[in-house]
Amino acid sequence: MTAAATPIDQYNVAWTTQSKHAGESMPVSGGDIGLNVWVENDELLVYLGRAGCRDENGALLKPGRVRVKLTPNPFENAEFCQELKLREGYVLVTAGSVARSRRERGLAESHTRGASGLRGMTAIKVWVEVARPVVHLDVESENPVTAEATYESWRFEDVELPNDRSKYERRGMCMMNRDTYQGKVFVYQDEIRATENSIRFQHRVDNDKGSFDFQVKQQGLEPVRDQLVNPMADLIWGGAMVGDNFSLAGETNGKYAETPFKGWKQVSKAPATSHRLRVCLHTDQVADDKDWDAGLQKLVDLSQTDDAKAWEANQDWWADFWDRSHLVINSGRGEKDAGWRIGRNYQLFRYMLASNVHGREATQFNGGVFTFDPAYVNGKKGPGFTPDHRQWGAGFTAQNQRMMVWPLLKSGDFDMVEPGFTLYLDTLPNAMARVRHNWKHDGCCFTEQTANTGLPGAAMYGFDQKGGRSRPQDLEPGVQVNTAARYIYESQLEYAWLMLSYHQFTGADLTPYLMFIEQSVVFYDEHYRFRCKQLTGKELDKNGKLAIFPSSTLEHHPDARNPTSVIAGLRRVLGELIELPQKYTSAENKKRWQSILATLPEMPTGNNEKYGGKYLKPAENHEHRSWHNPEMYPLYPYELHGIGQGDLDLMKHTSLAIGGDMFNVTAWRQGNIHAARLGDIKLAQQLNLKKMENGPYRFPAFWPHNIDWAPDHNWGGSGMIGMQEMVMQTHRPPPEGLRPGKCRAAGKIRLLPAWPKAWDVDFKLHAPHQTVVECSFEDGKVKRLEVAPEGRRDDVTVMTPQQEAK
Repeated sequence: MTAAATPIDQYNVAWTTQSKHAGESMPVSGGDIGLNVWVENDELLVYLGRAGCRDENGALLKPGRVRVKLTPNPFENAEFCQELKLREGYVLVTAGSVARSRRERGLAESHTRGASGLRGMTAIKVWVEVARPVVHLDVESENPVTAEATYESWRFEDVELPNDRSKYERRGMCMMNRDTYQGKVFVYQDEIRATENSIRFQHRVDNDKGSFDFQVKQQGLEPVRDQLVNPMADLIWGGAMVGDNFSLAGETNGKYAETPFKGWKQVSKAPATSHRLRVCLHTDQVADDKDWDAGLQKLVDLSQTDDAKAWEANQDWWADFWDRSHLVINSGRGEKDAGWRIGRNYQLFRYMLASNVHGREATQFNGGVFTFDPAYVNGKKGPGFTPDHRQWGAGFTAQNQRMMVWPLLKSGDFDMVEPGFTLYLDTLPNAMARVRHNWKHDGCCFTEQTANTGLPGAAMYGFDQKGGRSRPQDLEPGVQVNTAARYIYESQLEYAWLMLSYHQFTGADLTPYLMFIEQSVVFYDEHYRFRCKQLTGKELDKNGKLAIFPSSTLEHHPDARNPTSVIAGLRRVLGELIELPQKYTSAENKKRWQSILATLPEMPTGNNEKYGGKYLKPAENHEHRSWHNPEMYPLYPYELHGIGQGDLDLMKHTSLAIGGDMFNVTAWRQGNIHAARLGDIKLAQQLNLKKMENGPYRFPAFWPHNIDWAPDHNWGGSGMIGMQEMVMQTHRPPPEGLRPGKCRAAGKIRLLPAWPKAWDVDFKLHAPHQTVVECSFEDGKVKRLEVAPEGRRDDVTVMTPQQEAK
C-alpha cells in the first residue's frame, strides 16, 4: 500500500521536550511486550511490561525498569526529539542540532551501516522484536559516549499490602482475589542475580502460596482437584539485561514516585559510537530453574546478525500490519481538526493493542501492559503503591475485556484475537468441574470477575471470616458472595459469539472453540431447569419456557428474571450452532439446540408513548437502572435487531427509555456504538468525538482511569468499535426462525451508515467470509470502492449520509 493511500506517518507522535515523569511516557509495542519510554532529567527510562507475568496473588506485574545514562551528556544544550514512528513500530530519541529530516534519515539507515549516517547527533532506538521477547536499546552517536545501564526493581524485598478499606487502595492490584481478606497479603520479592556479563531477574510463583490452591480450598473443590488445571503451576518469568562490552558496576538505590527501588548497574568498558543493549524476557512453566535459565540463555546468545535479521522481520511485520487495515479521517488537516484527532487516536490505540500479538493471556482492560506509577494516575503513593498497581487487578472482568477483542475483527488483526480467548479455552475444565461438583449437571460457568484460574476470584466468592467479604453459612456453594456479580455468567455467551464471529471472519477451524461454545449454552439450559425445579418443582415455567431466575444482567439488576442480554445471547449463539455445517456438529446436537431455542422466553418489553411505544426492558422485573444498558444488547453485540433487520424502531424506543445513560462515554460505556448501529449520524459523531478525543496524559491515546485504570484500554477499544460501526456495519442475519418476514440484511455490508457528510474518510476494514472492503469518501461522495473477493460486491450497500436508516 502506498503512503498516499495510508498516510500513517502523519500520526507519528513527536515531543521536543523531555518528560516530567512516567505519566508522560510513550508506548512501544511488539510481540507480547509493551514498553513505557520517556526521557527525564537527561536519562532514558523504560518500564517493561509483558502479558502473563502473574504473581501468587494473581496480579499482573512488570518485569522491571531500565535506566540509561550517556556520558558526556548528549542532551545538554542540544535539540531534543522523542518520536513514535508508527510505520516502523519503534521510538527514536535524538539529541543534536541537525535538521529533523536529517535526523530521521540518519538512524533509519544506521542499523545496517553504522553511526556514519547520524550526521552529528546521538540517537537511541527503542524497539521490540515481534517474533521473540527481546527489547532493544540501540545507542549510536557520531562522538564516542560511555553508556551506563541500570536494571531497577521495587520488588527487592517482600512488600505487605495492608487491608485498606477502599477499593482504590493498595490491594487494588489483586482486588478480585484479596480485597478485604483479613489475612496478610504480600507481593513477594524477585530473585535478582548480577554477574559480570548480565543482570538476571526472575519471579517463580510459589505453588503453595498461589491463588489457585487458595481458591480450590476456599470453594470446596478439593474433591475434584484431579479434574482441575492450575494455569500458574511452576510459572517462572523474568529475563536478563545484557550489553556487549559492558561490565558490572555495582548497585544503586533510591526512590521513584515515592517507591523505593534497588538498581544493578552495567557500564560500557570504553566510550564508543555504538552500544548494543538488550533486555531478553523469558516465561515458562518448568519445575527446575535450570530449564528456565537454559531457555533464557538462548535469547542472550543471539548475535548482532540475529538483531539485523529481526529488524528486517519487524519491518515486514509492521508493513503488513498497516497494510491490512486503516481508518483515516480528514487526512492532512492536522491536530486542530477534531475528526483528524480521533482518527489519529484510533491508529495509536490499534498500535498499542499490538503489544499482545501472541501473549499467554488477554490484553488487560485496566491499563494493558502500559500502566505506570499511581502517583501520576490518582495521586496515590508510598509503600505498596508501586508501578505494578492497577485497579480491579487479578481478575478477568469479561464485560470490559471483550472491548479489546471485538475491534480486532474488522481491523483484520486476527493474530491478536486469540490471546483474548486463552482464559476460556485453557481453564474450561475448571469451569465445568465446579458446575458438576456444586450443581450436579453439565455446562461451564465462568463468573464475571473470574480469576485467571477460571474459578471465581477469591474476594468475589467470599472468605470464611468476620467482616468484609465474609461468606454467610447459608449461602449455597458455588455462588459468589458479591451481590453485584453473584449471578452474572452471561459474558461466556458473548465470548461464544465472539469465537463464532472469528470463525466467520477468518474461516479458521472452529473445532478448538466448540467445547466452550456448546458448554456455555448447555449451562444455561441445565442450570435454570435445575433452578426452576428447585423453586417450583418443575423444570420449566407455566408456559413451558425456561425461567432464567435468579439471574443478573451487567451488575446492576439483582435477582433479575429473564434478562434481555442473556436471552439475546442465547438466541444468537444457539442459532449459529444450528446453522453450522455437518463437519462441526451432529444432527443430534442440532436437535438439542433447536429444543433449547424453542424454550427461550421472549425478551421482556414495556410500552410507553413517551418513548414511542414498545421498548425493551433489562429484565422482566427491572426497568432501566444502570449505565451498562443491557437492553441494547440485541442491537449490539448480538445483531438481532438493527438497520435493515427489522425492529429498528424497537431499539430506538429502547434508547429513549435509557435516557441520559446513552450519552456518557467514559470507560467502556457503549452509547457511541449503539448510536452508530441505530444509524443516528449526529449522535454517533457527537459520542465518538467525546470517546476518542485526546486523553489527559501527554500521549493522546492514554485515556484516564475514571472507574478503571490508566491508560484505560476498554475506553479505547469501545471507541474503535464505535468508529468502525460509523463507517461499516456487517449484518449477520438473525438465526433462522428468528428472522423478520422482510429481513433485508442477510449477510449484508452497509457502508457509511452513520457517517457525517462533512468528514472525509479513507478506510480498509474486514468483514465476514474473508472479505476486505476499501473505501474513500471525500467531499460528500464515494470516490473509490473496492471489495475482495469480487463476488461479495453485490452484498455491499453504500448509505450516503442523507439516507435515513430503516
